[in-house]
Amino acid sequence: MSHPGTQALAILLLSDGRPGHFVLSEGIVAALGRLKKPQVKRLDVKRPAWMPARVLSWLVNVGLPPTVVLRFIYGISPSALGNPDIVVSAGGNTLAANIAAARIAGAPNIFYGSLRRYRASDFALVMTSYARDADAPNRMMWLKPTRLDPDAFAPDDSHETKLNDEMPLGLIIGGDSGTISYSGRDWDRLLGFVEAHHTATGQTWFVANAPRTPDVVSDRIAALAGPASGAIQRFIDVRTAGPGTLGILLGNCQAVLCTADSSTMLSETVWMRRRVIAIEPLSFALPSNEASYRDWLEESGWVRRMAIADLTPDAVTDALAGLSPLEANPLDALADELRRRFPDLLR
Repeated sequence: MSHPGTQALAILLLSDGRPGHFVLSEGIVAALGRLKKPQVKRLDVKRPAWMPARVLSWLVNVGLPPTVVLRFIYGISPSALGNPDIVVSAGGNTLAANIAAARIAGAPNIFYGSLRRYRASDFALVMTSYARDADAPNRMMWLKPTRLDPDAFAPDDSHETKLNDEMPLGLIIGGDSGTISYSGRDWDRLLGFVEAHHTATGQTWFVANAPRTPDVVSDRIAALAGPASGAIQRFIDVRTAGPGTLGILLGNCQAVLCTADSSTMLSETVWMRRRVIAIEPLSFALPSNEASYRDWLEESGWVRRMAIADLTPDAVTDALAGLSPLEANPLDALADELRRRFPDLLR
């Protein structure tokens, strides 16, 4: 890990309030914090329903003054920005605000995600999950970041071929999303597998759900977490625990099964240097760009994809043993890359 410099780095983080987006920004901020002491100002931004995204991008591209963008579109006074050294955001609804804030502050800006109809030249750096979008000097493909630091958690012997049978396994579940949907049979098979695996191996499970998880499924997991079954050692229920608690599961499990509806959840698990299997329901399809990202994760040896219907104790054990988690701390790797991209700011 690099030692932060003595001069503080003023960071403006713009958030659209969606965890799948702001965790990416938080990961970039955490990497910047490896290099300089961060002073983070967080502003929530929301594109109003009366302003179509296409129209807003056109207005920005034709030169609508940045103060007008902030004040009349987002309802933010320019004085609320402070004096940032760098602006960071993720998610399409933050694009115009990111550009406007950077122009007003005269600061470089970083965005993670798809630019839609905005110009890459309006950003100092655009980070993306998709190789086809990393087609310019100020763009780069990168594993979706998170603020979690793998070094802050107990070692998981992730580079040993044989897994530690005494450590729990993790299960992270989401729910229907876009072209991915779960039937009752999918959930029956998945929860049946958890119990069958515990019976066969004696290993217990940490399970975490997500806001999109159906209540009926979460209720079934809560019931299984009782003493009668013994399969689920702990259920981290987002309905009561709130967001940002995934670190509890990742810090206690050497390997994770993660439903394949969330690229962010998969990436966080890879980031934490855990072995991960992406488990897919019968009704499963991905857009071509997202499919290419999943292929990259699998080709890198970090992720294995399996159908829920194919889960058995032996198949899962074999799949996990064949994975090779990240060796270097990805926070340090990203910090090194950002220092190379912004040498004057981060020297």
